[in-house]
Amino acid sequence: MRETISRRRALATLGVTSAALAGCTEYLPDETSEITGEEPNENTTNGSDSNGESATESNDVKWPAIDTGEVLSDFENLDRWEARTGHIEAAPDEARTGSQAVVLESDDETAEMRHFFPEGLDLEGWDTSVAIKAEEVSRVVVEFIAPTRDQRLTTVRPIPDEFDGWFRLDCGYEHKPEGEPVLSDVSQLNIVAVGPEGGPTRIVVDDLRRTEAVDNGKAILAFYGGHDSHYEIAAELLEERGWAGAVPVDPGRVGGEGRMDFPELRQLRDRGWDVCSYPRSERDITEQPEDRQRTVIGTARNSLADHGFPDGARHFFAPDWRRMDDTTHTIVRELHESGFLFGSCPTGAPPTGMHMTPVIWGPALRNGVRRHINLCDQYRQLTVIRIPPILDEEDVEGDAMSLGDFEHLLDHIEHRGLDVITPSDLVDGIEESNDNDGEAENESRPDGQILEGGHTHRFEGTVSGETETFDLAEGILTASHESDGEFIVELQAIDGEVPNERLVTSTDGDSGESILVVSDGTYKLEVDTDGPWSVSLEQPEVHSDDLEDPPLEASGEGSGFIGPLWAEGGLSLDVTHDGEGPFIVDGYGVDGSWEQLVDQTGPFDNSRSYAANGVCWINVEADGNWSIEAISND
Repeated sequence: MRETISRRRALATLGVTSAALAGCTEYLPDETSEITGEEPNENTTNGSDSNGESATESNDVKWPAIDTGEVLSDFENLDRWEARTGHIEAAPDEARTGSQAVVLESDDETAEMRHFFPEGLDLEGWDTSVAIKAEEVSRVVVEFIAPTRDQRLTTVRPIPDEFDGWFRLDCGYEHKPEGEPVLSDVSQLNIVAVGPEGGPTRIVVDDLRRTEAVDNGKAILAFYGGHDSHYEIAAELLEERGWAGAVPVDPGRVGGEGRMDFPELRQLRDRGWDVCSYPRSERDITEQPEDRQRTVIGTARNSLADHGFPDGARHFFAPDWRRMDDTTHTIVRELHESGFLFGSCPTGAPPTGMHMTPVIWGPALRNGVRRHINLCDQYRQLTVIRIPPILDEEDVEGDAMSLGDFEHLLDHIEHRGLDVITPSDLVDGIEESNDNDGEAENESRPDGQILEGGHTHRFEGTVSGETETFDLAEGILTASHESDGEFIVELQAIDGEVPNERLVTSTDGDSGESILVVSDGTYKLEVDTDGPWSVSLEQPEVHSDDLEDPPLEASGEGSGFIGPLWAEGGLSLDVTHDGEGPFIVDGYGVDGSWEQLVDQTGPFDNSRSYAANGVCWINVEADGNWSIEAISND
């Protein structure tokens, strides 16, 4: 087989070499490390820095330790590490770099150690990673206290039940539980091992590092199985946006019922898609001996390459999307340039542990996926999203995704400005986005009239139903409403366009005011209620004198909105709600953009980021009292 090296891959090779050279930053060999505050390693020689790094010593680095970036802790001095639960001890025989690693273990279900940074650790614009040996553990949690516990970011990485070897954990931020973290001032880092029920728990840790983050968040869309809907629906929607995806397939199942055939896969390849290896076998691959695993994995790779997919064949997606043991991992590292499996969290871009890149479940839009996208935008990381078969139906269950949810996902990625890439982009070198291309970067504060006034309408009734049709102009629409009971109003487009159909959500009646953006067209209201109601619609004129500037605080009860606001570089929001019912917060831009910020039931007290850039509004539908504090990220 002859493989042609593309121009992109050739350029990427040069880029990777340059990055490696740029990462060899030297520190003074005396006093203490300016990053960790740890004493120098007495065993270092040949001009190594206080963390034991040097060009000579990098030859002694054992995977999954790496020799790029900057050391945060090499675990040569454990005085700055403290066991909060369980205990820690030096592990010379397990050292991946230097003279020792550290064991964190407990007889119970959790073991935790922490490192304090009295002067503050700057992780702004950096990704963090660490070498982990998962001996007795079901998941590893890393917490970044920045600088208080109310201002923290959390990584949660599930470990396959059968996996007990070394891997490199890239700390993608999955949770931002409360306040807005200040990554330039990390005061504490916690590593938590969660073991099997009843314990014991044990991991080995080494080589904690930071590497430079990319300039913009990234996303990979992985269309597992190569189903017909991926070709007929998804490919066209991605083509409209100039995006390409990944199609993990088992060569033996290509062309089966409901699946793409090889000619269709080649068409996607020619559009820049990766057709990747997703080997399937009758038995769980982790229950098979090493030689059989090697045969299954190698045969799938070679078959794809022989069918014309040498680039995509370099990338492995774990069977059943979560099956991997240490043997599988070793084989994948030998035969493939990247590997993906269920991991439920984002990662650095590119990951330092390229062969266990985590993947999340795409249909879980309201249970983590949107949050991951937001965090990848804010902290310039990578999320890999699994897309199952797509159905043009509203209520979809099981291993499928509704077309509406898929379009919502694409819109959210686009609104957040993530770069949609492929596994080959990840391996060959990520081409950084050009900041000068985006209109939002060049947007200036408007002066004078922003939006013209439009139509006004009033509707009332006593039962559920639809209103007569009516016209709206392009702009914003406010809805002042009253009801005696539960009240839900959707704005249905006849020949117009609206980003979010839900206009009003009220569980206990009363009065309120809501807002959204609309295009020029004809519409109707669909009302679901259990009592008398009225809605007054208005399209007000918006002038530059109306704009409010953050920071600002707003509060209310039930439905309400904030704006128009002038936001540059996005907003950080502290949001609270004390009701027991639905709580929905949406952001709308004057350009027609929409971002759902909160969709929860019950009390809420958390922070959110909103990728606003320009004139915008924030709409709130609440069951109780709410408050929002907005601060500019610019």
